[in-house]
Amino acid sequence: MVNSDDLWIKVPEPFWGVDTVGFSVRYPLQPDSEPQAVVPFVVEGEAPLMRRLARALQLFSQRELYVDLQKPGEAYGWSDPIPLSDQVVVMGFRDLSLDDRDPVRALRERLANQLVPLAFPFLRDCVRVAGLRLAGLISVKLVVGSLPEMELTLPLEKIGVGNGVLTLSEL
Repeated sequence: MVNSDDLWIKVPEPFWGVDTVGFSVRYPLQPDSEPQAVVPFVVEGEAPLMRRLARALQLFSQRELYVDLQKPGEAYGWSDPIPLSDQVVVMGFRDLSLDDRDPVRALRERLANQLVPLAFPFLRDCVRVAGLRLAGLISVKLVVGSLPEMELTLPLEKIGVGNGVLTLSEL
């Protein structure tokens, strides 16, 4: 159920040379005592580009083949993308920090998963896992209920990732 106090993160135009594909993340409101729910990602865009992107997003559920999950900040996973239409794909972010047997590491990973806006791990995995080329400037909009919308525009290097080589039109 969508609550008016849920936090939304919206990222329009994150891919290089494409202004018709973007994504949004909804953090459901939940008690602090509960484990983090699977956080839904909605990726939207033009049908031909979304078909290409959906193929690349299939790799996310196997990110352990591309990323060292033992490094700090990597205790998360993705569900397989689910196409809702030819223009919309949904996938889920899973917090895997509670799977760690080391309680200190588990706490660090849990905090990282809660404090880092999920747009950033998604963008980093677009580069690291799928090899996608991102825009040089990334605009991130934060929306919570009736509060004013906040917008950050960051150069790609501030997100902590290099850049991929494949554009959506080349996939």
